[in-house]
Amino acid sequence: CRLVVARQQASEAQLTMLHIRVEEARALLSADANGLSDPYCKFNMKGTKYKTKTKPKTLHPEWNKTFDIPCAEKDLPTSIEFIVMDEDVVGKNDFLGAHIFKLHGLKDKPISGWFPLRNKDGVEDMPRGQIRVRMFYNGKAESLPEIKSSKNKSMQVFRTMTLAELDAHEDKNLDVFVGTWNVGNAPPPADLSPWIPKNKYTVYVIGAQECKYKFREQYQSCEEDWEATLYTHLGPEYALLKSKSLGQMRLVVFARKKESSKFMNFETATEATGIGHVMSNKGGVAISFSYNDTSICFINAHLAAHQHKVARRNSDVNEIMNGISRTLGKLKVDVMCEFDHVIFMGDLNYRLDYGNQGEEKTPSLEQFKQMVQKIEQKKYDQLFSCDQLQLEKKKGRVFCGFKEGLYNFAPTFKVLRQKELAYNHERSPSWCDRVLWHSLTKDWIEQVELGGAFDIASSDHKPVYTVLRLPTYHLPSLVDETVLSIRLSLDQVKCFRLPPMDQNGLADPFLQLIGTWFPQSSKNQSTVVKKTLNPVFHGIPDIKSGISNPLRLMYNNLVIKVCDKDVMSSSTIGYTILPLRWFLPENGKAQRTKMFRHHLMKGGVYVGSAVIQGQVTITIERGE
Repeated sequence: CRLVVARQQASEAQLTMLHIRVEEARALLSADANGLSDPYCKFNMKGTKYKTKTKPKTLHPEWNKTFDIPCAEKDLPTSIEFIVMDEDVVGKNDFLGAHIFKLHGLKDKPISGWFPLRNKDGVEDMPRGQIRVRMFYNGKAESLPEIKSSKNKSMQVFRTMTLAELDAHEDKNLDVFVGTWNVGNAPPPADLSPWIPKNKYTVYVIGAQECKYKFREQYQSCEEDWEATLYTHLGPEYALLKSKSLGQMRLVVFARKKESSKFMNFETATEATGIGHVMSNKGGVAISFSYNDTSICFINAHLAAHQHKVARRNSDVNEIMNGISRTLGKLKVDVMCEFDHVIFMGDLNYRLDYGNQGEEKTPSLEQFKQMVQKIEQKKYDQLFSCDQLQLEKKKGRVFCGFKEGLYNFAPTFKVLRQKELAYNHERSPSWCDRVLWHSLTKDWIEQVELGGAFDIASSDHKPVYTVLRLPTYHLPSLVDETVLSIRLSLDQVKCFRLPPMDQNGLADPFLQLIGTWFPQSSKNQSTVVKKTLNPVFHGIPDIKSGISNPLRLMYNNLVIKVCDKDVMSSSTIGYTILPLRWFLPENGKAQRTKMFRHHLMKGGVYVGSAVIQGQVTITIERGE
């Protein structure tokens, strides 16, 4: 009799299963000296321990582990705690965060999505990241399809949950207020309303230059005073998420408190370009972060001054972008290949090449009067046609691939420090204060508004502001249960007109393949082609995607890094980036082949006339 009961219980357990998929985590805490962690996820159910594999050196692990646990209905626990740990080779493993799932409604409604990690007491004491989990019990929910095979049922139910989550998280736009101002080393006015509207936008990103003045006695530094001025102006509904300074340059990010949990993965970087390329009187400061799954980088810069230093300003931009690329992001590649959106602002100091002023710091009185007259007549387009930045950008010498708005307002430099708009005759009136942007997403940033705050009169610059509408997205699941594998092949890849890298006037180039969607390895590179500026590459390995969901890959890119091989090391020649959405098969097809041809770029500049071209084939193998 007991044997019969035992067999019935075992049969019931086999028929009723708790299906759990621990997919991934994002924005985890750093537990190791390298700024990363070695995370794994574990949970305990009825005395049995379950654990994912450890993912080394990452704050964004992709575990993609499924647990199919036989469980009779009466044995279904009321809750399960998922704990994320950092594995240490020596010593005790570190607690990173946990989330407790209540299971009382699981029989009717699956659990699926991103969930915040909390401390050991279940409190969100600090940003600990999020974990993505899917869970259902025996597929009895009315909304789920009825499938006979237990294995197929698990696959198809997870697939249904993936599609349902994708529908629930429609891609949306994020409106960001961006302000830049050379403060002129003077205390800002008490009222910043002419420049920064209150309680209107989700995010405010403010860059300042020459922001060093006598701070108020209740503060310990000018930096603290400046941040308090902005916080007081925006009000208690906003939180200061991140700030960074370099010398007299400041960059701050504020967001509505109720939205602040959507902002993650904050990183900062600085790059000095002043005297000796070390002094911080000129340079750039950067803050990067993720909004949901969209990566964004803001750069605030103060470039070399004076009429004749156009080439130096171009060089400053290149140096800043190359410098922060070594610090920010997951891949540590060119900043334009690293982030979905890059916004570059600041006192960029590009002037007007009006008339025959040439490289003289001061225009003639006649030239100055002509420029002021055009400003008074609002003939801004005639003056803007002489703008150094626009001219250099068209020649491919700076900000290649960036966009900029129409400056349909008076120049913001060099003004007298008074209420009425008037210009200092010692310099040509110029649009020194600028905001540019670059996007990798399918839809580019839209500029909603652009203007100057001409009622603020404490500096020889007027503040500039813009409102940018950033496309954002939620990443779909890692897994498509119908897909067995996705493979990318590169063929017929060649470069033309590479710059000389060696003393013999040639180079020894090879390719490195970089991305977040496949395991990074030293094997992901071509063979070296010796002594040439026009290489044809061979031995390029196929890439097998670690992600089986084509919808997820639509948001990923392949970075191709062209390098020069040296005896002891290698140096970077340039980059190109291939959004996978250009190459993924469409309409259910198994394969797609497409050519590409791009200029090589590095630090926002074309690498001379160097070009890379080739053929990409993506193959999707599906199961029955």
